[in-house]
Amino acid sequence: MKEKYKCVLSVRVARELIAKNYELVDIEPSYRHKGKLVFVFKNSPELDAEFAKFERKDR
Repeated sequence: MKEKYKCVLSVRVARELIAKNYELVDIEPSYRHKGKLVFVFKNSPELDAEFAKFERKDR
């Protein structure tokens, strides 16, 4: 595991992770996507496994 943190742009995904008691470290404005928030979670092998369950939807 290289990264110390994982960043999430999706409010839906962030809510699900918070509900499953993953540690939310910070919420900050996105520099790449103006007007959006970035939810910063502490990385762990369990969080990586949880990320694999989410499907990215085409825009």
